[in-house]
Formats: sequence, C-alpha cells, structure tokens
Amino acid sequence: MKFSIFTGDLTISSRKFASVTLLTSGTLAWFFLLQVYLGDVLAGAIQDTYLVDVCMGLFFAFGIISAIIASLIAEKLDRKKIFIIWPIIGVLSTLSLAIIQGLFLSIISCILLGLSLGFVLPSSMAFIADSTTVEERGRVSGITILETFVIAFLAIAIITIFGEGVLTIIIVVSLIRLVSLFAFIMNKGEYKLRKEKIILQKSNYRDFAYYLIPWIIFALAAGLAWNLIPTQEFSSVISLGTIFRYAFIALFGLIWGVVADRVGRKQPIILGLILLGISFAGLGYAMISETVLFYLIISGVAWGSFLTIYLAIPGDLSDYSSREKFYALVVTPLIVLFGLSLLDPNFLEDFPVSSFSQILSLLLFLSIIPVLRAKETLKESKIRQRKMKEYTQKVGKIVQKSKKEE
Repeated sequence: MKFSIFTGDLTISSRKFASVTLLTSGTLAWFFLLQVYLGDVLAGAIQDTYLVDVCMGLFFAFGIISAIIASLIAEKLDRKKIFIIWPIIGVLSTLSLAIIQGLFLSIISCILLGLSLGFVLPSSMAFIADSTTVEERGRVSGITILETFVIAFLAIAIITIFGEGVLTIIIVVSLIRLVSLFAFIMNKGEYKLRKEKIILQKSNYRDFAYYLIPWIIFALAAGLAWNLIPTQEFSSVISLGTIFRYAFIALFGLIWGVVADRVGRKQPIILGLILLGISFAGLGYAMISETVLFYLIISGVAWGSFLTIYLAIPGDLSDYSSREKFYALVVTPLIVLFGLSLLDPNFLEDFPVSSFSQILSLLLFLSIIPVLRAKETLKESKIRQRKMKEYTQKVGKIVQKSKKEE
C-alpha cells in the first residue's frame, strides 16, 4: 500500500500539515501521559491517596471548565497567543511537580495543568478543521491519532528504560508538552479565527447532537467497563493487552481515516460501536484471560475509529465561529472518561459482571440509531467523485502499461 493513499491530494502544504497535526497530537499525548503518571508523581508530594485523587479530579475538572470557557469566548481570543502561552504554562506546571511539596501547591499545579489542556485542545482541533477540506479531514485526523500514540509510546519507552523515576517522568512529559509549541513555531501562517460567518442550518445542530449521543455513550461505557476487570488477577494479560490496544488505536486510526474519506463517517462509527459491544459481551460471557485480551484488542480497533471520526465530524458540521464549541463538546466526554479512573474499582462489585456487560452492549447497539438518523457529512457526490477518479487512474495505469509492453 503506497503512502500516497494517506497523504495524496491533500490541499495543505507539508509544513502546515505537520504543524496542525502536531498541535493536537502533542497536546493529546501529554494529556494521556499525565493520566498515566500524574497520580504517582503527586503521591510523592502529598502522600495521601484521597488527596491525590482530589488533585487529579481538579486537573480533569479544570480541563473541562477551561475547554467550555475557551469555546464560548473563542471569537475574542487570539489563537496565536493561546498556542504560545498555554503550552508554556503546561511545561512550567509539569516541571513544578518536581519541586512542589504539600497540598496547596499540588492543587495550584493541577489546576494550571487542566487549564493548559482545556484552553488549547478545542482550538487546536478546530485549527485542523480550518486547514482541511471535508474530503481530506478523515485522513488528517487519522494521522493525528497515529502521531499521538507514537509520541506517547516513545515517551513511555524512554521512561521505562530510565527506571520510571519521578524526575524522569516529569522531564519526559514536559518535553512532550513542548511538541505543541514546536508545532506552532513550524507554521508561519495565520492562526486567527476567520471572521466570515456562515449561518448554520438547524439541521447541522440536530445532526451533531445525533453524532454526539453515541460518542458520550461510547466514552462512558468504555470507562465503566474498565472497572469490571479485576486488575490484580489479570495484571499480566492487561499489560500485554494494553500494548496491543494502543498499537491498534494508532494503526486503525490511520485506516479508519482513509475509510472515512472514501465511504463517509457513519460506517466507521457503526462498526466501532458493534465491535465494542461484542467485546463487552465477551467479558460478560466469561471473565477469563482470553476474553480480557480480546476486549483490549478489539476496543483498540473501536477507539481508533472513534478518536479519528470525532476529530473530523465537528469540523464537517460547524462553521468558523462555532468550531471551538463543537469540539469542546467532543473533548468533554473524553476528559470525563479518564476522570472515571478515579472511581473506586469496587463500586461495581455488587453488580453481576454478565448483567452489567449486557447492559453496556445493549446501550452501544441502541446508540447506532442516532447515527442512522444523522446526515452523512461526506457528500455522496464527493464519494462518487473519488471513486471515479480512482477508476480513471487505474485505467490510465493499465493503458500506460500496455503501451510500454507494445
């Protein structure tokens, strides 16, 4: 498979392509790494599990609050300043974790970390939408997700190699936050919000609501399902499965991006819901090593679909003045998902695993209904045009080959 299938026909320059994708992938990778390591780092400064969870909760809460606030005042903000100031604050706040002691300073650092996340992420995602056309947005989104997990993988590998010490974690995670700042420096173009306004049809808001429902259900179901698996009993399987899971998110994010630009956004979403529903059903059938591994792998395929498609859909349905708002509504369930990791793992112990898994599977299958009611954001004419172009290219290659043989 030629790489041109992923980057062919892109309308943006290579420099801008790298800039717009790294702005988001750098921020997402930093966020994922903080979700993994922040609790361990805070434990050294606070030494109280409950207070560590409180600080983590503030990080997630202020990420959500700042994303919503930033989206509401996006037209008054200068993106250029956002992409400089808040990544720098993110770097300094991450580095501060190496020297802080006590609850008060830990709270301040976590609040600043949350603000650095929330003020940047919706704007960086909106910048991808501003810089791409509908028919290439899926592929650009897929490459962004691939970059995210490649960056995160490399960071985790470096941290593991150097012994997972607190100082090592802080330095590596701080460097990852710098990726967004580096991406900003790469692009010499315009970062400001475009002023021209398009009056969105009411159907756009309705269709976005239809698409948002399965995303919320998907995120909540994935977060709750994690609490069903006894982590101590299946620790070795979880370690192996998590590697496959993240690898599959990266790989299938790329694949689903191509699919989304060829057949539309709805099919990858429906397949993602079905796959995750089947993996939940497997956990409910028998909580054994094989079903846990199956769940982790299949959920990786499903997450690759959802992260990619929901990086594209808000851009498809919004205009320049509403994009941050649409993306903030997509970012919020993602942050809530990671916030669910703070719940007591035993809070579901009174629920039979089989029954709870069946409920989650049913909810996922039912959430297909809103997707079916939503409008396909990639127009049918664009799909036919791409197929005709590919057919013409194939015919041209056959003709050229026959001429050479003659």
